[in-house]
Amino acid sequence: MLKELKTLIWARTPDGNKRTGTRAMPDVNMYKIQKRKSDMRFLVFLLLITTFSCQSDNTEVEDPGWGDKTPTNKITVMSYNVKYCSPYNSTTPNVDSVANVLKAAKPDIVLLQELDRNTTRSGKVDQLAVLSEKTDLPYTAYGKAIDYQGGESGLGILSRYQLSDVQIIKLPRVEIPDTYVSYRILLKATISVNGKKIAIGNTHLELTQQNRDLQVPEINKVLSAANMPVILGGDFNATPENNTMQTFFSYGFKKTCLQGCNTITSLAPTREIDYIIYRPESKFNIVSHDVISTLASDHMPIVSVIEVN
Repeated sequence: MLKELKTLIWARTPDGNKRTGTRAMPDVNMYKIQKRKSDMRFLVFLLLITTFSCQSDNTEVEDPGWGDKTPTNKITVMSYNVKYCSPYNSTTPNVDSVANVLKAAKPDIVLLQELDRNTTRSGKVDQLAVLSEKTDLPYTAYGKAIDYQGGESGLGILSRYQLSDVQIIKLPRVEIPDTYVSYRILLKATISVNGKKIAIGNTHLELTQQNRDLQVPEINKVLSAANMPVILGGDFNATPENNTMQTFFSYGFKKTCLQGCNTITSLAPTREIDYIIYRPESKFNIVSHDVISTLASDHMPIVSVIEVN
């Protein structure tokens, strides 16, 4: 080990005079050890700072596009006879007016009746495509009921959920003397809500009782074959006490509206003929049901919030 070195130093005495003296210099090896310790302390300090910084960054960084993705079993279903998107007491279509009604209600599924595609009266417009774009409901299905004015008139489905197994079923029809009998269909599709498959049906039943009495059993047959819970909506052209609805109820269907259910006419509604019905009862809870007051059509739209069990 090296001996301590001596060095000449200057200092001042209390009276201000300079004096000389010696100061012991530290051992060189001891200096190196102390320097290593100091370096280690500095490295540990840097490591702690870096670790804390990384942890803070990981906990604070959040992708704004991934927020609020908690799955929900609630779906909002609307049924609406839009009369080719023409307002009450008007024959001029106004697709924007119907789109605004839909946007305000924020439905997940929309069942539309009397919807035109490329007809003269509707200005050769694909009304379902326009409504899909304006409401950000990307999945659609259209079913033609009749040919009309160079295009088609029928049913449409707008959906926030992907639609699969889309089917158009022609419903039974019989001629009645001196009475116009239109052609009617059932538009059916399947959606999946958090892995639970649900059959969605949309229909517009005939005006005549004789034809409705044939159409309801056919609808029940088709939906029963799906072997899954069912939500069916549409313009059934029948009040709750009518045989049409009583037959649906006998098949196990329940309706979402229990009071204040009148839908026509939109100016002063006196009858309930538009419905959202479902089965089996054990698979659904009805959270709410509303009839929306609007003159965008001669019918008022109905909206049900349904929880899937």
